[in-house]
Amino acid sequence: MAKSVACIVARTVSTRLPLKVLRDLLPNITMIDFLIERLKTINSIDSIYICTSSEPVDDIFEDISLRNNIKIYRGSANQVTERLLAVGEIEKADNIIRITGDNPFTSIEYIGQQIEFLNEKNLDYVRLINTPIGSTAEVIRYKALKKCHEQMDPNVSEYLMLYLFEPRNFNCGIIEITNEDNSKYSLTVDTKADLERTRLTLSHLKQIDFREIQLSDILKIYKNDNIKLPVKSFEAQEMVKMPYDKLISFEEFTKDMNRRKNESLKMSLNE
Repeated sequence: MAKSVACIVARTVSTRLPLKVLRDLLPNITMIDFLIERLKTINSIDSIYICTSSEPVDDIFEDISLRNNIKIYRGSANQVTERLLAVGEIEKADNIIRITGDNPFTSIEYIGQQIEFLNEKNLDYVRLINTPIGSTAEVIRYKALKKCHEQMDPNVSEYLMLYLFEPRNFNCGIIEITNEDNSKYSLTVDTKADLERTRLTLSHLKQIDFREIQLSDILKIYKNDNIKLPVKSFEAQEMVKMPYDKLISFEEFTKDMNRRKNESLKMSLNE
């Protein structure tokens, strides 16, 4: 059976919101603890790693991994792919599941299906579509990740998605979980306003164990006109940062993503 290892890519350094993954989302539960606890509920994941840098500012992740009884890999500060590949080699993994530490609402309920789809169809890369920014994990074939690392500038590997989710170079798969396009919404935490939005969203989901919160629960809050959430969506002309500090409009970004979707193998959960 193929071995799948989850890698939470996280650092304490952030320009707009320093130490963001260490901030509480719930009383005494930090963002990274929140994410780890949710990932532990997935049976199809063989191991969970925090992938961080070897710099002293990230020493705290040693304690976090120990407290949560998960593994840690410390490597290059700038080359995300180096860290992911190192974990894959250590674990002799077939698949790497990339999760970003500032995406606490990663849709864990679909990760098992993503892994299964990738394995059954012999794909290189699988993600969800029609979902908010910051909601999909990326399931990656280790061999494809290695090939991508060799072909790209590793110093821009924080933009790994743009290189791997390219059907012209890799066998990409997408899972459509709904016909409704929710990609204008954002669940990622980049700023103080994003953090406030995430905490407010959780305050309306107290009746659900946080480990069991699903994307559908979050979207109900987002679409409730009686609940005012800050910066919950992107406007068409809002700018998106690309590799080498290039900026494009969210409209242009969406158009490019649609091209990639159209060229990928699709599985629909609506049929």
